[in-house]
Amino acid sequence: MKAPKLWTWMRGTVLRKDIWIPAFSIILGALLWSVSINGILVHHGLISGGFSGLALVIYYLAPKLSIGLMVLLINIPIFIMGWRMLSGKFLVFSLLGMVSLSFFLTVTTPLSIPVENPLLACLYAGVISGIGSGLIFRAGGSGGGTGIIAMVLNRKFAVRVGLVTFLLNSIPLVLGALLIDLNAALYSIVYVYASGSVMDRIISSFSERRSVWVISSRSAEISRQILLKLHRGATLLSGKGAYSASPVEVIYSVISPFELAKLKDLVLGIDPQAFLIVHEAQEVIGKGFDQPG
Repeated sequence: MKAPKLWTWMRGTVLRKDIWIPAFSIILGALLWSVSINGILVHHGLISGGFSGLALVIYYLAPKLSIGLMVLLINIPIFIMGWRMLSGKFLVFSLLGMVSLSFFLTVTTPLSIPVENPLLACLYAGVISGIGSGLIFRAGGSGGGTGIIAMVLNRKFAVRVGLVTFLLNSIPLVLGALLIDLNAALYSIVYVYASGSVMDRIISSFSERRSVWVISSRSAEISRQILLKLHRGATLLSGKGAYSASPVEVIYSVISPFELAKLKDLVLGIDPQAFLIVHEAQEVIGKGFDQPG
């Protein structure tokens, strides 16, 4: 490929914001996830869920093995299995997540975070890894392993992703209880729960939106100001008052939580008698918000 064509290709793909920003998020998430494992879990003999947890169980039984290398080797057949069944973007981002996680698990091996209480260690590790895995999943990737298996089984057999993920995350805990230490496995349940809760919160907080209904006799002016000042779309729906039986146009719009106060001021500044209804929307896909995969 000639240099000008190579530069054109790079500008069209690698330098796009929807590529390098998620990629940076995945790499940062993998670093945090690795810090929680090597910095806290390993020093307390605790176990995580998924394939990283399986690698930890093997590591505790054979300490000379590298956790990062084991994560990489375990994930290779999973990526081969999912190569033809998953979308290219998800697969590439998941590959980046898996390679980054394996790399950081290797380079952070000497790390130690001084947390003595095992319960606090579970909670702190859960928060750190939950932020890390949340950043990875929010960017449209995964750390490999359970995420890919769940997606493949869902596509092929319509098995629920949550059920598959729960079962696969439970395997290392059961093995840890049988082969290593029951108390460590029980403590690890606290870690898995904390990590999952924080991860869900990280994912939803980036996607959270507000859907707003506005009922006003000055709907045309209000919708025009929403377009001009908030740069958000608005839909006018025809309605009729139940008591007055007079026709009315209802405005429907979706905004970010940070724009809600501005919208309230805008609406009430035009029509102090306007009626507003605000709902939480967990995720919005479309122009101005998240774009489909």
